[in-house]
Amino acid sequence: MFPRRQLHFPSLSGSVLCALLAVSPFASAAEPLFQTVCLFPVTPDNKPNYRIPAILQAQNGDLLVFAEKRNDGPGDIGNHDIVLKRSSDKGGTWGAEQMIFDDEKGVSTDITVGMDHSNGKLWLFFLRDKKKFVHFTSTDHGRTWQGPVSIHEQVTKPEWDALKGKSDAEEPANPKGRMAMWEKDWVQRYGCGPGNGMVQLSKGPKAGRLVVSARHREDIGKGRLRSFAHSFYSDDHGATWKLGGNIGMHTSECQLVELADCSLMVMSRNESSTDAPDNIRHLTAISKDGGETWTAPKRAEELISPRCHGPVERFTLAEKQGKNRLLFSSPASPYRQPEHPYGRYNLTVRLSYDEGATWTAGKTIWPHPSSYSDMVVLDDMTVGFIYERGPKGSTHYWDELHFVRFNLEWLTDGRDSLGASAIPASSP
Repeated sequence: MFPRRQLHFPSLSGSVLCALLAVSPFASAAEPLFQTVCLFPVTPDNKPNYRIPAILQAQNGDLLVFAEKRNDGPGDIGNHDIVLKRSSDKGGTWGAEQMIFDDEKGVSTDITVGMDHSNGKLWLFFLRDKKKFVHFTSTDHGRTWQGPVSIHEQVTKPEWDALKGKSDAEEPANPKGRMAMWEKDWVQRYGCGPGNGMVQLSKGPKAGRLVVSARHREDIGKGRLRSFAHSFYSDDHGATWKLGGNIGMHTSECQLVELADCSLMVMSRNESSTDAPDNIRHLTAISKDGGETWTAPKRAEELISPRCHGPVERFTLAEKQGKNRLLFSSPASPYRQPEHPYGRYNLTVRLSYDEGATWTAGKTIWPHPSSYSDMVVLDDMTVGFIYERGPKGSTHYWDELHFVRFNLEWLTDGRDSLGASAIPASSP
């Protein structure tokens, strides 16, 4: 069981709190489970600052949490390393920080991870210096990593690299600022994931294919740059990669999930200026051919959110657990309030029982400043969840990374249970 000093529980009634304290990591499905620990605490002056987490479970059962180690502080540009922490008891205890990649003063961002279930090989994609798609791989459950290997030319178009950046008048005036390290005419063109963003198709004509979510920018005319998500994929277990289809304008940071009918759904951050600041919803699109082409994106009207990444994950399939269930999380908040100038708070996990057509109101993980999150369904059907947060009363959603482990009974307040899943029932 988690050491009592590491546990934190949100505001709950006394009877519920007592019940939670009595739960063991191997509790039956009928008992609510919510356990949490601060995995990367705040540091003096936020140097280093740990952000943009990703989480997966290796084939040996180890739980791995990845993060950008931002040595210069919370900003998006600077000396960023890639690190991980490991747990061999589903988050009960954690090992020391492990360095995966220190590119000296380079910027390593957009950590996107996944596993090839046919051989247990782990994949870690990221943007090197914010300019090139590269990856690491591990064949020993993340203890050692091979790379970096560039796949940039395989998964981009040459014209994307030719985009012009800001004009001289728009360049920052401070010659010692973070942007000073970038050459003139540079613009952030690319990204991938982030999070547990690689999907391996499990059935259908493309079974075995590895598909990764990514994004780029395009000039839509007269120098107007817009964000487009896209996918790339491999049919030979990562020996080679191919560029998939564009997902649509205003899509951005995104994740993929395989639906019950073998299609892929993408869940994307919304970059539309028309929807900002107080009408933003996440955008979804469908691919019927394993990421090669995509339908036009549409708004998921229930998924109110500021501009922020939101992960999506398959929880159960009806053929195995009685119901189709998907999970999604993001700050369920208006864009701005006086006490929340960034609009990122009230981090909420939601369920869908109809393959993403509709979503429940969900349950709050942390009501205060909170931002990027990621999740994975563990082999005991609990959920491992990692997220950014700050303290109540603060505006800093980036201070710490907290790990949470919960089950369906906690998420639905007992209205849904895996123990009853063999009997079809109406969703709560």
